[in-house]
Amino acid sequence: MKIKTLKRLVVLLGILFIFLLLGSVSAIIYANYYVNDGEVTVSQELFPENEPKRVLALFAHPDDEIMVSGTFSKLGKQKDAFTALAVFTRGEAGPDGGVVPRDKLGAERTKEVKKSAEIIGVDRLEIFDFPDGGLEEVNGEEIKQVIRDLITEIKPTVLISYDDEIGLYGHPDHVVTGQLVREVAKEELFKGNSSVKRHYMVTLPKPMIEVALKLSPTFKEKYPKDTSKGLPEPDIAFPMATEAASRKKVLLAHRTQKEVISSVQPYYDKIPASIYYRIFDREYFHLAESADRE
Repeated sequence: MKIKTLKRLVVLLGILFIFLLLGSVSAIIYANYYVNDGEVTVSQELFPENEPKRVLALFAHPDDEIMVSGTFSKLGKQKDAFTALAVFTRGEAGPDGGVVPRDKLGAERTKEVKKSAEIIGVDRLEIFDFPDGGLEEVNGEEIKQVIRDLITEIKPTVLISYDDEIGLYGHPDHVVTGQLVREVAKEELFKGNSSVKRHYMVTLPKPMIEVALKLSPTFKEKYPKDTSKGLPEPDIAFPMATEAASRKKVLLAHRTQKEVISSVQPYYDKIPASIYYRIFDREYFHLAESADRE
């Protein structure tokens, strides 16, 4: 009798485990459906056909690269792809998270972005010394010349930055960066003989924006109340669930910015990466400029 009872118990536990597993899978599938836009094309084809896979992402601060870290991590594993990252400031005006003294913050955030770049396999990292929180006061032509010089040296096919209207959620430095990158992208495409063929803006789909407006203090505070003036519509969703581990490592690398990141990406540090990035499994981009267009 005892053996039969034990067998039944094992079978029962097995059945319960299967139900729990299926329940978890169903929950993940539902959550994934809830936050993503199924009408946006899921594709890894950021580059025009028969063009070199060379991408340059330009942002205002160390930690801004988290929005493309899955994409860069995946591209970094491709032998025929070249990834470059440029940040215009050292983030010295941001919060220090109690990790370092204020006067050491810029140096610490420089270390953080270097570690992040190493994790996602960036081939080239450039860090500039424009003032954090003060890009609006800098001569735009000075920053644009930096961008032009990088394009000349790196010869990227694709440029990526924030949008030029709200900079993801309203940060002035993000907006300035997005505007200047777009201006240079237009110049390059107009020239006709530039390596640049496409310019993408980091964006989010409407369902994800709605979630952010409910859960993210940063979005609640800074995102436009009139959502029609918000982020541009995404044209492509880059699948990056396979890069969950590296993306989580990137977030953790920015130790001084834990509070900021938690505000923009709620619960990232409380939910296992294997689950979190099965839900948030895509990075979205808006194709702002392209040589493909008539």
